[in-house]
Amino acid sequence: MRSFFLPFAVTALAACGGSPSPAPDESATESSEAVSPAPANAEEDIKHFLLQEYPDASPMQYALAWSDLNSDGADEAIVYLVTPYFCGTGGCNTLILTPAGPMWEKVGEISVSRTPITVMDTSSNGWKDITVAIGGGGGAPGNALLKFDGKAYPSNPTVAPAEVTDKIGTELIAEEPVMTKLEGEKPSGE
Repeated sequence: MRSFFLPFAVTALAACGGSPSPAPDESATESSEAVSPAPANAEEDIKHFLLQEYPDASPMQYALAWSDLNSDGADEAIVYLVTPYFCGTGGCNTLILTPAGPMWEKVGEISVSRTPITVMDTSSNGWKDITVAIGGGGGAPGNALLKFDGKAYPSNPTVAPAEVTDKIGTELIAEEPVMTKLEGEKPSGE
């Protein structure tokens, strides 16, 4: 079923030639080549997933990026969630979602994470390693390297098996990302 998304990713890649920043430079072009666009209607699917999975978190804001983390030809969604429901002094939650037929499956729910979020050239158990910024909540600032353990990415980037690193990869979500607002429908009568 994963091969179903490949034609959409190729079509979206052909249709999206520019970078979303107002004045793309050479580094933005390199970054956009490494981070592929989403399949058609995928962001709507992600919005639906977020509202269904976390009905009490609305209203929320999120930043979204796409990257084929497991080299299967289908992009995973990297979602940085900002809402009091998820955020504290240590940061907010980052989700890593992989296509699972018509649905999405969580392969990472990373608490106390910050931006930027990057993807590395290295892999663990068939999935690309990622980094998230960490700091606040009494912890030292830095970057945490998160490796896929065969089932998921570590849920807390401030403790083992996450590792503090001075290396970062290709930026998926910027330090100051563009956020999208998301609010569930209010019950009728309100």
